[in-house]
Amino acid sequence: MVDSITGSSSAGSSAASNSTNALSSNYEMFLSLLTAQLKVQDPLDPLKAEDFTNQLVQYSSVEQQIKLNSSMDTLIDKVSSSNATNLVGYIGQRVTATGDQSVLIDGYATWEFDASKSAEDAEITIRNSMGAIVYSHTADISKGKGAYVWDGRTNSGTTAPDGAYSIEFSAKDANGKKIDIETEATGIVDGIDFSGSEPVLKMGDVAIPLSSVTSVSANL
Repeated sequence: MVDSITGSSSAGSSAASNSTNALSSNYEMFLSLLTAQLKVQDPLDPLKAEDFTNQLVQYSSVEQQIKLNSSMDTLIDKVSSSNATNLVGYIGQRVTATGDQSVLIDGYATWEFDASKSAEDAEITIRNSMGAIVYSHTADISKGKGAYVWDGRTNSGTTAPDGAYSIEFSAKDANGKKIDIETEATGIVDGIDFSGSEPVLKMGDVAIPLSSVTSVSANL
């Protein structure tokens, strides 16, 4: 079920509109100055033809810039609308994105990871949205890519409520050097937020910037 589609992709359009307003203001000021110059010029020493021509060229250039900005406003609005329509297709799909947060739904939360080396007794810590530790244990991790599935069981033996949780891997090699373990979260997109400069996919309480998405697959 779709939870939300919020905001609008208006940042680019707003910036172009501000530029157009600035140009229009400069354009009107230029015309006022040119008119005033023609009124007060010395009849015995009028503005030279080449100088007047140069000012008219400047006037024409500003006018063209205003028209160009107006066209850009229209183009940006059309592109933003098209992008928003395309992104709606993410809703209901399973996405994987870089980050340490995932969503626990019906006793099921998944993180994918990539370990630079194999590790024995790696410490795995899961925290809730408030940062409190709800589950921790140790496990052997093989070098390369893998997946960690949490069933929602807490250290106290209870079942954690559905929601956003983060994971942390801590492991060292035989020489005591820290092993790098990168994490990715997997979940179902149920909303999209367009209010910022970059669209954000929503998976329950987890917000995933579009640029962090690494894969998309059908929710089978």
